[in-house]
Amino acid sequence: MARKGQFQIDQSGKIEQTDKDTVLCLANEEEWDAILIKAKTKRQLQEIFRLNKQPRNYVLFVFCAGLAVLIKRNLDKDTITIDREYFGKEAVIKEILLGMIKENKRRPEILFGNIGRRVQAHLKGYKIYIRKIQAKKTISRVELLKEIKKTEVGKRLKNA
Repeated sequence: MARKGQFQIDQSGKIEQTDKDTVLCLANEEEWDAILIKAKTKRQLQEIFRLNKQPRNYVLFVFCAGLAVLIKRNLDKDTITIDREYFGKEAVIKEILLGMIKENKRRPEILFGNIGRRVQAHLKGYKIYIRKIQAKKTISRVELLKEIKKTEVGKRLKNA
């Protein structure tokens, strides 16, 4: 399988905004992929974290689970730069994310940076967010929990 260049990931609609859908879009100038996390799914996951007395873990773990699903769909990429959404949390995000995708022998290099608004990841992601185009996949609560449960925090979640 041939490796494919540099890509960026941008988020439209924050995970913590549980009244709005979230889009995670991976793109470069030639190709793109995007997943959608419905607001209802986010509220269900938030409730699971709240019932397990871990409400502070909700945002980062759901964000990382979404990233993991998207990256696993794109393991042939060389480098993926994730837009800085949660400043100062990049090391934690990378650790959680790598724990979720560790079983994959081939995986891209993961970086963080300010990707801006003119890159395709932002432009396509925003179009999906405002419903001009559709995401390639809508992610279920079960798919996200599968990724979250690969972590130590996730293994301790009850009723999930």
